[in-house]
Order: sequence, then C-alpha cells, then structure tokens
Amino acid sequence: MKYYLLGGGHIEATTPLEIVEALRQEAMAWVPSVSIEDYMEGVQQRWKLQTGADVRIDSVENFVADLLATDFMEAEQP
Repeated sequence: MKYYLLGGGHIEATTPLEIVEALRQEAMAWVPSVSIEDYMEGVQQRWKLQTGADVRIDSVENFVADLLATDFMEAEQP
C-alpha cells in the first residue's frame, strides 16, 4: 500500500513494521542511524511539539495507527 506523507513524498509498505522502517530510512538522510524505538520516540516528541497530538510508541502498530489518525500520513485509497 502507498502512504502519502504530510511533508510531501510517499512510502510503500504492507505492514506497520515496514512502514516504520521506510519512514526511518527516509529520516536517515538528516538524522543519524538510530533504532526503531529511538526513531519512534523522536517522531513522537517532534509531532507533539508541532501539533499537540499524542502518538503511542508502545508498538509499531499503535505508532502507525496514531500517525494515520493525526494526519502525519494518509493511506492511499483503493
């Protein structure tokens, strides 16, 4: 499935883990290599500052669900 990012661009992935990995890979252009957990925590903090939205980081499934719910990204409609 294709996901469009709020800041522009898109990623393609089929599972929540693949989505987070794709997002992390894109971020590595300006952020040093970090673990998935550290990446999710960084996004959580930045997104909270920018939008006030809470994003759970207890699992990749909840993380992705919250990013979709808070308009960080949008899933392509079939």
